[in-house]
Amino acid sequence: MPANFTSGWLGNGERAWHEMGVVTDGTLPAREAFETADALFTVEKRELLVPVTFNGQASVAASGTYGVVRTDSQGLLGVVSKQYEIVQNDSLLRMAEFIREEADMDCVIVLSDGAKVCFTATLRGAETDIVPGDTVKRRIVGYLGHDGKTGCGAKFTNIRVVCQNTLTAALNESGAQSSITHKGTANANFDALINSIDVARQDFAAECDLMREFSRTHMSATGFNEFADHVYNISEGEVFRKRQKLEQAFRAGYGSEYASFSLWNGLNAITQVETSTRGTTAAKGRAQFARGTFGSGAVISKKAFSVARDLVTG
Repeated sequence: MPANFTSGWLGNGERAWHEMGVVTDGTLPAREAFETADALFTVEKRELLVPVTFNGQASVAASGTYGVVRTDSQGLLGVVSKQYEIVQNDSLLRMAEFIREEADMDCVIVLSDGAKVCFTATLRGAETDIVPGDTVKRRIVGYLGHDGKTGCGAKFTNIRVVCQNTLTAALNESGAQSSITHKGTANANFDALINSIDVARQDFAAECDLMREFSRTHMSATGFNEFADHVYNISEGEVFRKRQKLEQAFRAGYGSEYASFSLWNGLNAITQVETSTRGTTAAKGRAQFARGTFGSGAVISKKAFSVARDLVTG
């Protein structure tokens, strides 16, 4: 499965890059979204047995470790300790229903046969155009792991989570979040989540103001090359193999018509070269997606935003 995608529902007629999952127009109530994504299965913690041989006789013995097992498929999702506390998927559904007055469901995704489940919802009143036609949204991602490594919680992000790679990218972003480990309070309610929504809106508004400043800041072709040199640490006289690709993206890349010859366009040009999977083969697209979400491409994109911010605030 691409990027560990197992099943899912995607709303608003927006397909994922991997072209998988059930896609519907508009949004759905949280429970219907989870049911459509096959995300309401239950799990159990079962002690694992190990084979032993004594006096030539083979048998099994308790291992002292436990497996998290999906009860409908009997699939082993993770190995955990005795202290590990199970959190069922209906707790994640409760989180989604808890914020129904604040957000609209966007998608529900099941990863790695159920080892991770997550939903994305768009916060109402947190959608804006940087320039007319170029829209960004603030989203909330709720997540729950059964792999023994991933906890449960929520994260505010601009990323729509549709696979393992985008989940990793969202959770690695800076910003407001609330997380819970699978221990004593794992099944406590998620009231703190609601309290942090206003904080996320304030962060989003400040970030959008900065992006608008990028769109108002003129950048010539020469200025873009200097910007790229700074981002990529290119020394004078050094051969830079990505130069032509970057210049082409700056002049006529995706969305360049919205704010041509601006710092915003320069930032988007670098993001396109480092993260876009359009116009390539499936194999190259998967590799590009991986490096663009949690590899070197993600690092460069993040640095480009930081350099752009310094240019308008320094």
